[in-house]
Formats: sequence, structure tokens, C-alpha cells
Amino acid sequence: MTEPQTDIFIKALEESVHFSLKTINSNIEKGGIRLNQQQALDLPYVSARTLLNENFLIPTDYQANAGKTASIFKVVKAAMIDDDISTEDAEFQQQVQQLKPSISSAFNEPYQAGTENIDIRMRQLLIPKNGEYISLSPMTAAGVNYLVNLEVDTVNELRKEKDSQFNRIQTAVFGIGGANPQNVGSLVRSMQRPITVDAPQASERVRQALAIFYNGFTIRLSRKIKLLNGTKRAKEAIKEWSEILKRQLIITATNNIQNWHDLEIFAPSTNRDVRDQEVIFLNILAKDVLRQATFQKNILEEAESILPSMEDIERPSFWVHPSLSFVLQGLIDPELRDDNWRIKFSDYLSRKIVNETFDIEINNETVTISLDSNAQGYIARRLREIVR
Repeated sequence: MTEPQTDIFIKALEESVHFSLKTINSNIEKGGIRLNQQQALDLPYVSARTLLNENFLIPTDYQANAGKTASIFKVVKAAMIDDDISTEDAEFQQQVQQLKPSISSAFNEPYQAGTENIDIRMRQLLIPKNGEYISLSPMTAAGVNYLVNLEVDTVNELRKEKDSQFNRIQTAVFGIGGANPQNVGSLVRSMQRPITVDAPQASERVRQALAIFYNGFTIRLSRKIKLLNGTKRAKEAIKEWSEILKRQLIITATNNIQNWHDLEIFAPSTNRDVRDQEVIFLNILAKDVLRQATFQKNILEEAESILPSMEDIERPSFWVHPSLSFVLQGLIDPELRDDNWRIKFSDYLSRKIVNETFDIEINNETVTISLDSNAQGYIARRLREIVR
């Protein structure tokens, strides 16, 4: 058998590229880029340069399909990817074997063609840099797709085995190259199998935690309160307490002679039964708010790992964003509850309590009471004692 000519195959190899311009638009002029071994990159992701760093032979492809290009490159492709060519004729097999020693030398020097002028039909991205923009045209290395597909097929085959630890890798079909994909390259079909993954499911707990961290939470007052083991006198006392606040505090607030409000003297005259029910009522409201805060803190603790570090955001507590109000910060993190916070919290809670109507159930009977803004200062002072 005569020795086959290898010059045409070596020339096809030398003009082959990792990144073909045709993958962007099959109708533009041919061109592309081939990497060399010195451009290998040591980073923890899959790309042409990182695979070179792991000593993978990344198959190259022709720039354009013209004339006998596809037939000639069939030999080059077989030499690079080590296909089973046992069914091919003897001449083809000999051509592949003759070409194999030249494969490694193709990666000694980088190569590019058709990049002097970029076709206007190349898809481009404008990326800001130093106050200006640079135009980039992302391109895919078909050889990387080919290697990834080999791994996908291997995993999907292993999954068929009994007690396999692998999950099936899902792929889709992606049209590229128009009516004749071969015009783009011999490896174009490897580019038509993108890996698909399910969209990540939103974690409700994570969403809640980030919302609490950045925005705090809404304090809600229970307007239906049940007093356990209440006596008949308790029912009368709680009603009397609300009436005293309405009647006596109006008198206190409008007394311009003593100026009791300016002196922060808000207390009306009451009796022991009334004061007992007052403490029970305010205790229930205050403790309910603190329970709400504890619940929010538990959500944050469950999502501790996703919260920003103290170095990323400087703040008084790991659990709260510094933009939150002083009162909310202390509610979420008990470590921040100093005397100043107790005063501010009592003022805040008293503002929410006044101008509300509460239904209080005592011994299966309901007493409805309402408070007005004149009681705000007095309630705030009483809450300071309770919260302490």
C-alpha cells in the first residue's frame, strides 16, 4: 500500500481552532482562536484553559466547512478523540495513525485567524471598564462540550447499575448551525446538548431571616386577651382601670397650674385591685411582644450561616442590620436591652397601646376597654417597671 499524503491533514490540524467564530453566527466569515499549553489556568471551574491545566486534550475544529474540509477533518477528529475506527477502511486508519504524532505539537503555539476585523453580526456584550466600555463576543469551545458530554454519558450509564449513587444528568436539545449544523463544525452536535438543572427552590426560612435582618418585623398587639383565674372583682377592676385612665388622666393632662405632665407625673389615684389588674394586663401585652421577638431571633439563628459577617457590615449585633431602629435592634437581640432601651421600648409600646380597643375575657365574660393618648405617658412609666 502506498504511503498516504499527510500534508493536507497536518494543514487542517494547524488551522483548527478551539473557539470558532461560526458558533456565534454560521453566516459570518470564518475565523477562530486556538489555545496553547502555556495558557493553562489553575482555577476550580470547567473551561478550556482549566482543562488544559489538567492535561486534557481538548479537540479542535475547523473554521468553516468548504469543499472537502469536513471529509479531511474527519481524519483529524479521529486522531484527536481516539474514536473507534475499526470499521473504517485501511487507508483511513493509516492516515489517522500517521497524524497522531502531530497532535501534541499543535498546542505548542497559540493561533488565531479572522480576528483582525470582527463581523458586525457577531453578538457583542458591552462591559464597563475604567469609566468606558469594551465590546466582548463570548464564544464556546466545542471541544469542551464534547468532553463534558462524555462525562454526562458515563454518569448516566453508571446510574443504570443497581444501588448507584448517581442522579441522572438532564440534557436538552439546543439548535445551532441552522439547516446544516456541519457548517459550524464537526463537533457542533456536542454543543446541542446543554445540561439543564431545576431552578433553586426558595427557602422560606432564609427569606424570612434576611427580611428580619434587614427590615426587622412588625409588632402586633393582641386585641383579645384572656385572663385566667380571674375573679368577679377582676372584671370590675379592669373596667374601672380604663375609666380611671380616661377620667383622671384628662384632668392631669389639662392641669396647667401644677404642670404634672411636664414633671412626668402621670399617675391617677387608684386602689389595690385596680393596680393588680393593670399590672396583669400590661404584663400580657409586653410579654406577648417579647415572645414575638424571640420567635424572630430563632429564625435568624437557624439561618446564621447566610447572614453577612461583621467585617462585611459593621453593626452593634451580629443579628441585626445597623439601619434598624434602636427599639427593634433590642427586641431581636436581648444583649442590647440596656436601661436606655427599656425606656425607648416602653415609650414605643405605650404609643401602640393607646387608641386601641381590647376585648378582655374574664370567667367567660368579655369586658371591652379602650384607652386614649392621655394615658400614653402613664402606661410608658408602668411598662418600664414591668420590662425591667
